[in-house]
Amino acid sequence: MSLTALIGAYHESSDAGDGLRATLPLAGRTLIERQARLAGEAGARPIVVVVDGQPPELLAAFARLRAEGLDILVARNAAEAAKAVQPTDRILLMADGLLADDTQVERIVETEGASLLTVPDLRFDDRFERIDAESRWGGLAMIDGQTLKHTAAMLQDWDLQSTLLRRAVQGGARQIGLAGDPAKARLIVAETAGDLAELESSILEGASAYQSDWVSRYLLAPIEHLATRHLMPTAVNPTQLWLGVLLLIGGAGFALSRGWLWAGLALFLLATPLGGIGERLARLRMRGARPDGWLVRLTPFAAGAALVALSYTLFLLDGWGHLVLGATVIAFTAALNGEGRRTEIPGGILLAEPKGMAWLMLPFAIAGQWTIGLGALALYAAGSFFWAQYQVHHSPLKQD
Repeated sequence: MSLTALIGAYHESSDAGDGLRATLPLAGRTLIERQARLAGEAGARPIVVVVDGQPPELLAAFARLRAEGLDILVARNAAEAAKAVQPTDRILLMADGLLADDTQVERIVETEGASLLTVPDLRFDDRFERIDAESRWGGLAMIDGQTLKHTAAMLQDWDLQSTLLRRAVQGGARQIGLAGDPAKARLIVAETAGDLAELESSILEGASAYQSDWVSRYLLAPIEHLATRHLMPTAVNPTQLWLGVLLLIGGAGFALSRGWLWAGLALFLLATPLGGIGERLARLRMRGARPDGWLVRLTPFAAGAALVALSYTLFLLDGWGHLVLGATVIAFTAALNGEGRRTEIPGGILLAEPKGMAWLMLPFAIAGQWTIGLGALALYAAGSFFWAQYQVHHSPLKQD
């Protein structure tokens, strides 16, 4: 059985001039885009959006989603929505204007048969439809294609979303309570832009909390956070930022090969925040932590080439030992990446990687001790590898 998503996008916002709930702004895009990406990450294909008309903001949102590879189908009414699914399809129903956490979506998708998310009546207001004296609908449900087709055949002037909910309740759908503390749940049915303001800040903070290297997590966090906030409403995308990273690192390698050590290091350091901003922006737009894989996969090779250029220039200036140190850094870093692919390593954020090594080189460069700095990078890479190897193969925690 395939999974299809059904999202309503026909209710008007409560604020005059805000248009549809679906087009309310969220993290620089629209609410419908986040809903569709949540459904897409859960495995829904296609994603059917029920909408009476298509204002320009909605058309632009659909174009962006399709450009990302999501299968978006537009249905003008319940009958068209029913035609888009098979009777045996599992349908993830998402309420118009709902902003939900991916955890709640996963819980509904993983259940067998018909189900719906419920929230306590005392903690949630009338934007969440009442089911009984104690519970309201949390905006997520799992139904089947046959239920949608039967509902569409008898709908008349009734609201599709509400009617599907009532049929699910009457059919004995399993009720799944909200996971976690209701007061802290990132769950809301937005009727105005103000409803999303606080949650938008929470989403931005969440995107900043998962940086995988110590440079972005600690050293450059304020810069990356501020830049991400300003880039959210723009057309800038993670692909462009990662391309900028590669161009700057390529420029750094060229400068280092010409003996312009400070120019090369400066270009590499300028590249380091762009990757972190790209990762944050990708998380905000739910495009994964590492967007556009081929660009990201090229980055370590470009960094390695820059290190080779530095080692070669220092070799010309002061002897062959610099080539040995450069090769040592590359070898241990490659081995470390191999260990890191097997499992998550405790303390992994502190281990050697190109951004951290570039910033570690800075104080040695300021002191004019490039050779000692290269040696420090070799020790850092070697120590990181042996730590990872111990954690993967010999740690008592692993043995238990």
